[in-house]
Amino acid sequence: MLTKDKLFSALEQIEDPAKKRLVFTGILSKEIVASGGKKPIIVGGEAVEIYTQGSYTTGDIDIKTSPEIMEEILGVWGFEKVKGSRKIWFNEALDIYLDWQGTGLDEGPEAEKRVNSIRISGDMDILVISFEDLITDRLCAAKFWKDTDSKMWAKALFEIARETGKVDIIYLRKRAEKENVSDLLNNILKNSSIDKNDIKKVF
Repeated sequence: MLTKDKLFSALEQIEDPAKKRLVFTGILSKEIVASGGKKPIIVGGEAVEIYTQGSYTTGDIDIKTSPEIMEEILGVWGFEKVKGSRKIWFNEALDIYLDWQGTGLDEGPEAEKRVNSIRISGDMDILVISFEDLITDRLCAAKFWKDTDSKMWAKALFEIARETGKVDIIYLRKRAEKENVSDLLNNILKNSSIDKNDIKKVF
């Protein structure tokens, strides 16, 4: 297992908080797999930050992974649980918060098959929740939690996914219907520069 000193050495020269979180996530993922665990999946605000290349900023790393292996590694690295919380870990020296969100994606096995692998460096990569499931998550936040900014980020994520060719509109439509946010998704699609042939597949 990577020692605390080596972890700090790898991160201490990184001044940008977003980049530091990204590299830390890559190191943590690599260590969890090396310890026999399933590769973690990044979700929530950290996933939005990664996909938007820092246009969106978050304060913590939302992660889905095995808690036992993760807790052992974080303990070696000097992380402590935030007082009163069972799932948030913090390292003051690194100024990194990690929010454990469970072992697997709530959206189910199909969503886990759709995660995107993103290369951090030559020997490090991370898994990030799919654009479609993340867009749906943001639309739910907008509709049910009254988070108005989430609707804007859902649209931004859709445009990024479309431009990179990584959006499955049929699956996105199915997810939106299941979560009762089709109305918000339809508004994004109608105001998007998406190809009209793809629109016909949706409506």
